[in-house]
Amino acid sequence: MTIPEALLSGLVQGLTEFFPISSSGHLVLLHSVFRIKEPQVAFDVFLHLGTLAAIIVYFRKDIIDMFLRERSLFVKIVAASIPTFLIAFLLKGVAEAAFGSPRLVGYMLIITGLWLGICSLFYQAVYSMSRRDGSDSPGIFGSIVIGIAQGISVMPGISRSGATISTALLAGVKEGSAFRFSFLAGIPAILGACVFKAAKITSGLDGDGAAYYIWGCLAAVVSGLAAVWILDRMIRKRLFFVFGIYCVAAGAAVVLLNIR
Repeated sequence: MTIPEALLSGLVQGLTEFFPISSSGHLVLLHSVFRIKEPQVAFDVFLHLGTLAAIIVYFRKDIIDMFLRERSLFVKIVAASIPTFLIAFLLKGVAEAAFGSPRLVGYMLIITGLWLGICSLFYQAVYSMSRRDGSDSPGIFGSIVIGIAQGISVMPGISRSGATISTALLAGVKEGSAFRFSFLAGIPAILGACVFKAAKITSGLDGDGAAYYIWGCLAAVVSGLAAVWILDRMIRKRLFFVFGIYCVAAGAAVVLLNIR
């Protein structure tokens, strides 16, 4: 891998981690196109350190409030994290194998797109058009369901942010609140993945190897901050379904073009 390839990987990671279009799925396709032979899972998780930093910076006030004034929100994040870790552990082998199958990623992108579209339209039909108010946060049961969706997103092609925001909308959470809960719940999930893969990530970080890891991480921070700012505004303008259309189109293209 070269530094330009690492920068491109970081940019893709930052944009697709926050946009609900699957960062891992797009990195699989990117690495397939450029024939990058690095240990993909280790490098992809290292890039998640960059997006984790972007989340902490963007939601720093919400994180402080969660510990000082919104203790119930902290409990709900914990409730969401438990099924996430259990399902991610159970799917670990299947997910790592899927990183070598761009065609499978294409099918997963189609599933993501349909899920985004269905949940977005459901929320607009039930809450927006009928002028009913959604809730400010999910209940404990809703948090667990969102955690299950987040656990399934360990599969490349299933968007973590897309799965959690969509499931929160289905549970009747307001769009802005669903956006916030999704990314706060993503902090322990991303941190857990990074810690779990720490041994693989730290190996080979000397000389030129360290350079592309660092540049990739920095690129993920910058593009991640830009992406979360854009997504926040798109959700408020009720344009979330646009990402569903993109995922279906991208997934169909991968399958039809038989990208390997």
